[in-house]
Amino acid sequence: MAQSSRLTLLLAALTLPAAASAQEAGQVIELDEVTVEAMRRAQPWLEVPASIGVYTRADIEARTIQRLEDAFDASVNTQMRSQRGGNDASVISIRGVANTAFGTDPTVAIYRDDVFVGNDATFNLTMVDLAQIEILRGPQGTLYGRNAIAGAVNVRSALPEYGATYTLFDALFGTDMTLQGRAVLNAALGRDMALRAVAFGDYADGWVTNAADGGTYDGDTDGGGRVQLAARPSDRLELLLSADYATDQGSRGNRGPFGTVWQDGYNAAIPYDSSISSYGASLKATYDMGMAQFISVTAWRGSQGDGDGGDFTASPFRQNGFTRDFSQATQEFRMVSTPNETLDWTLGTFFLGSEDDRYEYTGFNFAMPANTFYPGQPALPAGYEEGTHSSLQGWSAAVFGDATWHVTDRFDVLAGARFSYDHREIDYVHASNVAGVTLGAPGQSQVQSMGSSDISPKIGLAYEIAPKVRTYATIARGYKAGGYNISFAPSSDLSYAAETAWNYEAGVKASLFDGKLDLAASLFYFDWKNQQIYSFNGYSVWIANAPKSRNYGAEFEITARPFQGLELFAGLGLLDARFTDAPASQTGGNADGNWQPLASRYSLSLSAQYTAPLTAQLNGVARVDWNWRSAFYFDVDNTIEQDAYGIVNARLGVEAKNWSLYLVALNLFDQDYYVVATDNGYGPYGAPGDPRMIGVQARARF
Repeated sequence: MAQSSRLTLLLAALTLPAAASAQEAGQVIELDEVTVEAMRRAQPWLEVPASIGVYTRADIEARTIQRLEDAFDASVNTQMRSQRGGNDASVISIRGVANTAFGTDPTVAIYRDDVFVGNDATFNLTMVDLAQIEILRGPQGTLYGRNAIAGAVNVRSALPEYGATYTLFDALFGTDMTLQGRAVLNAALGRDMALRAVAFGDYADGWVTNAADGGTYDGDTDGGGRVQLAARPSDRLELLLSADYATDQGSRGNRGPFGTVWQDGYNAAIPYDSSISSYGASLKATYDMGMAQFISVTAWRGSQGDGDGGDFTASPFRQNGFTRDFSQATQEFRMVSTPNETLDWTLGTFFLGSEDDRYEYTGFNFAMPANTFYPGQPALPAGYEEGTHSSLQGWSAAVFGDATWHVTDRFDVLAGARFSYDHREIDYVHASNVAGVTLGAPGQSQVQSMGSSDISPKIGLAYEIAPKVRTYATIARGYKAGGYNISFAPSSDLSYAAETAWNYEAGVKASLFDGKLDLAASLFYFDWKNQQIYSFNGYSVWIANAPKSRNYGAEFEITARPFQGLELFAGLGLLDARFTDAPASQTGGNADGNWQPLASRYSLSLSAQYTAPLTAQLNGVARVDWNWRSAFYFDVDNTIEQDAYGIVNARLGVEAKNWSLYLVALNLFDQDYYVVATDNGYGPYGAPGDPRMIGVQARARF
């Protein structure tokens, strides 16, 4: 309640000056229409028959969105967490549909600049110089493929601008020695060629005290860059060549006893450290055929990561770690029709090849007497280590089509389908450095392969009931391919089956009063079969299929611009997400009726921003955001619960034509919360979320 009262005061302080300086009645406010590419074609937000969270470049800068998790925090019925507690191994939940097993296929398809990103460890790296982020809720398999059973995300970088040369600089200095720097160069290379180069670097001190060594942890260092070259060889052809690199290393994966780490800090004799590097290149070619655009996207991406630490105790019995080397190559061809009054359509093919090499290990720092783990276990020396080496190879191929038939100027019929085939192979070895002995999982060597196919259709109707008021209803199938248990598997059968779902959705969107009021509402029912669920008993890890689950809920979003300079936003998510037939939970009990992990019954997002002239050349700006989630569980058994919490972010500053200066506050009221929590064999241990950060940010353009 105290935080709610403080938020009310902030909102009042923000909007009272706006009311006092409201413009005279009848003055026209010029508003830009938001364009999205959610349906793999550019179209107004209002015309997309789906529930979407859209963040433009202005939103990204105003909300201080620097990682993908920041966008998910601002969106309703969504969450993004790290299974290891740092920035690697991300888990995304949309409408309660999530995959809580790190390193396996996600339930959300991530596309960056039209390139599919297959490695969850790279989802949450720092993002810079973005044009837009789009979060699509609900299955998007027809256009986005097998991993879009929960939804899809489009991340679009700012593109090279023809005929313009300039530089952008952005720097922030804040508490806990938070240092951030970004630089952008856009260079015109003649009339039909342009270059855009981006570089960034971030640093933050640790802030959680570790009693075992007196140090502070949860710090982070990252950096990287991106280069894009755009060219127009002819009036019909445009090329975009891109290359990028990013690295992130730090100690954010440490944990302490759940419920007390915020007060007591860590007590870990061997703190956890991790690092991840991501890199890639792509070539996009767009050719205007008149009746349609032909688009080719060729890409390669790779990443390397590692982590190592103890069991988060003062006298660590175990030391755990991993290494991972991932690479993928993708090719997509699309034909997208030129907008017309009768039929809009998209046809395409997609191919993915990937290699994923991992080693997960655990070791013991003390000698173990005989029979410690099981009768007949021999005495083991200090330095005993066992681990799992998994080498996975796979390829996927798909053809897809999507069409909108404009039956009348107000009534549309929607239809689409995707045929996919997935093939996977695994070379799996679990062994130790003591011959013939393994403790938490059976020693074994396996080579297995599988193939599966799927058809993911989508049908729907859309109707404009009044000017700029559109309704829609859709039925869509989602699909996520089966796979293999890759770490400390408890049996010789490593495989788990594909999961599928049908999503039934209806919604309405409206843009009223010349764009001063935008409304969106959606209702959905998600019928889930063979859900892939993750279990961990402190040593063995496995994924199995739960026969039935079901989720249902709603989203409501309102954006109001009552007069020049003032923008208000409110979003509400309602959700009920449960297992209905899940007999094999991690404790061996029955999870029927349990809540899905990372699923909050209620989620709320509020924001207010006011911009007013201070002088003829200078504007003042004030903004506050409040993102709140009701309680949710981290585990299938619903034994580790995060209480309801809300995060308040704010900024106050001045803006000129070519520079701006802000006072920025993230987690203004220093709210305690956990990023992730698991039972590591000693009870629940959690990784705390970021504390309050107050800093000064400066931006300039030359």
